[in-house]
Parts: sequence; C-alpha cells; structure tokens
Amino acid sequence: MISTFADLLEQFKRYALSKIELDDQDIKHTVAIGDNFEGLTTELLNRAVFKDLNLKMVERSFVYNDSGVMSDELDCMLVVGDGIKMSFANRYKYHIKDVIAAIQVKKNLYANDIDDSHQNLLSIINVSEPRDAEPFVGRMHRDAYKVLTSKELPNKDRRERFSDRENLLYHYLMMEAFHPLRIVFGYYGYTSEYGLREGFVKKLETICKDGPVQGYSPGSFPSLFICGNNTIIKNNGMPMAMPLTEDEFYFHILASSNSKPMYHLLELIWTRLSYKFEISSDIFGDDFDFETVHPFLSCKERKMDETSWGWEFLYHPLTRKQLSAPLVSTPWEPTEINKDKYSILNVLTQVEFVDINSDKDFLKFIKTEKIDVEKIIKELSEARLIYIDEGKMGLLVDELYTVFTPDGKIFAGENKSGEMTSYFSKQILQNLKNE
Repeated sequence: MISTFADLLEQFKRYALSKIELDDQDIKHTVAIGDNFEGLTTELLNRAVFKDLNLKMVERSFVYNDSGVMSDELDCMLVVGDGIKMSFANRYKYHIKDVIAAIQVKKNLYANDIDDSHQNLLSIINVSEPRDAEPFVGRMHRDAYKVLTSKELPNKDRRERFSDRENLLYHYLMMEAFHPLRIVFGYYGYTSEYGLREGFVKKLETICKDGPVQGYSPGSFPSLFICGNNTIIKNNGMPMAMPLTEDEFYFHILASSNSKPMYHLLELIWTRLSYKFEISSDIFGDDFDFETVHPFLSCKERKMDETSWGWEFLYHPLTRKQLSAPLVSTPWEPTEINKDKYSILNVLTQVEFVDINSDKDFLKFIKTEKIDVEKIIKELSEARLIYIDEGKMGLLVDELYTVFTPDGKIFAGENKSGEMTSYFSKQILQNLKNE
C-alpha cells in the first residue's frame, strides 16, 4: 500500500509542478512564489494522511510550549486539533505536543538553503521543555533502540551501568521519539545525490571549521531532507535503521538515496501516526523489503571537558558513479536454523532471559548436546533473533514464529507485523503456481 500511494503522490507532484511552471511562470514576486510551493506541499501532505484522526495541515504557523515560548514561523505543519487561530490571519499557534511534523519548504535547495532550513526547524527543539510524554513515545523509543543496538531497551538498574556512549545513544533516541518530525522539502536545487551530499558536507565543514558549534549535534539535524528526487534520511530507527555493531568506532547518523522521496516521506509520517494512534501495521502492506540507502554521515561522541560533550563527524565519500547505480531493495527473509538453535529459541519464549554463564539448566543442556554455544549465539545474534547484554541472553524479536517445512528445514523470524505469515503465504502460492 505504501509503495502504491507513494507512486501516486509522486505523479501528483510532477503534475502540480508542471502546472505551476505553465500557469505561473510570469509570477516574479518572491512571497507569492513561496506561497505556491508551500500550498503544493500542504496539498501533498493532505493526501498523505488519514481521515478521522482530527489531523490538519496549517501553513506559516507557530509552535509554543507551556512557558509561552514561541518557535520561528514554520512553513507547513501536520497537527492534531484546532490550535489557536491568530486574530486577523489564517495562521495558528499549536502546543508542541500537538505537532506531528513541521516542514520547511524551498523552491530551490542549495547549501545555504539547507542551513537556513536547519536553523528554522531547530527552533522547534529550542522551545521543547520537559513534560510528560505520551505513551507512544516510549513504544517508539523502545523499538528504535532495539533495531539500532540489537538489544532490549534496558531498565533503570542496567542504565546505571551504561558506558558514556550507551548513555548518549539512549537519550538521543529518546529525544528523537519525543520531538516532532522535522522535514526539509526542496523541489529543485541539487540535481544529483552526489551534489546534495557534497553541498551538505561542505556547508557543515564551513560552519564547524573552528570547532564544535551548538545546534549541530545528531539530534539537531532534521529527520529528512528532500531535494528533487534525492534524499538525506536520519538513521534513528523511526523507521530508517542501519543497525550499529559493537566494533564500530563511529555510528551512522545520516544516509542518502537517489530515489523514492515520496516513499521516504510517507514512511516517516505514517510510522509516527501508526505509533501515536495505534494504527495497524497493515497500512504499510505486506512488502517487508529493506530499502537500500547509501551511508553518508557517521558520528562519535567526544568529551570536551568534565561536564560537556561534543560530536565528531565522519563523511563517507562516494563517487558519482557509485551513487548513480540504482538502489535495489533487499527482500525480507526468515532465518534457517537447526534443532539446537530451535531449542534455545524455544526456551527464550518461556523466560525473559537466560544467564549464559550461570544458568545450570542451560549449561547442562549445551554440555549434554555438545553444542558450540559461542558459534550458535554469534549466528543467532547476527540474524537479529537474540541479544546478549552483560552475559544475559534474550529474544530480540517481539513475536517469534518458527516454521517446519516438508523438506525438513526449520525457519525462524519476527511476525510482529506479519512478516513470517506473509513470507510463507507467498511461498505456498508460488509453489501452487509451479505445480
């Protein structure tokens, strides 16, 4: 469903742009031109959101907090409810808790426009202040943490033993779930993914040439940049997820793509709406393929002094040729396992975790069955079926399904959103067609 809808939005965007170019080419007034593109963006997003959720699109409006502090004027916002209408203008003020997404619109997006949009959207974070988060924030934080770190969200006792990196990552993802989405939407500008990446990085290098600058941390970057057909996407697990590994010095913070901008926009907004309103994951359809992206910017924490931290960024330079190759989705597949792995997974469905160093039943089992436990744990971890944290092993998937096929094979995988059910239903249909 999401792919079909994204294609329809892409067609509408092309039609609308051609109409603007044809009907309004004689308009030279800067504000009027801006209104045209803000209106188009509003119309696109109106078509992208669900009915009966009390959602609205407002233009040139503001975000405020409990203390009355106001954001900069924001081009477009996807909001819940009526807000406060300004006395003599078709503009609104919305409390930050009622803002789903804020969109800064640019006809042309180049380096200075990227930074201007960054600063504009940063004003939302600047008006954010402590408040009781809605329940969906915790659920989204947990799922993002799991998909990026390959570990279960830790309890308070475990967090007290966090390393500095674990602590920063935990709070970074918490704030990503807490803050509204921030999106930069440029219709023209850089014509290639290479140009967008280079323009972004060179501008960032210029800004930070003399050292760390406040407002340019991983959390400050917008969730998504769209420039024509190219995108820069934040890797925060909401939903874009390039998992971190234990041996990485830097971790991916931004990725880029040369296709499907409307798909990435929809995925970002629909994910947020699905958590907030507990909408079934069926809205995304039964295609669980992973969208391939290019690594763009990574970061690592850097301790500046005893009380403050900064960030180091690492650019992944790719050539025009490397970036021009079509991005091909990776099909979702279950993991084939043996009987020993099945036995371990089966135990984990019945207990919260197993201490692999001291659990007597577990140690007896691996000794009796002569299991290479290090090899099995490594393979199950790489398959993202289990996690290990401080010697404790637990299930990483929320809804484990195992399937025994007629040829004697065993498969395991996540079925929280119907992944296993969909995969094997398609396999059965394909086998029937081949008979």
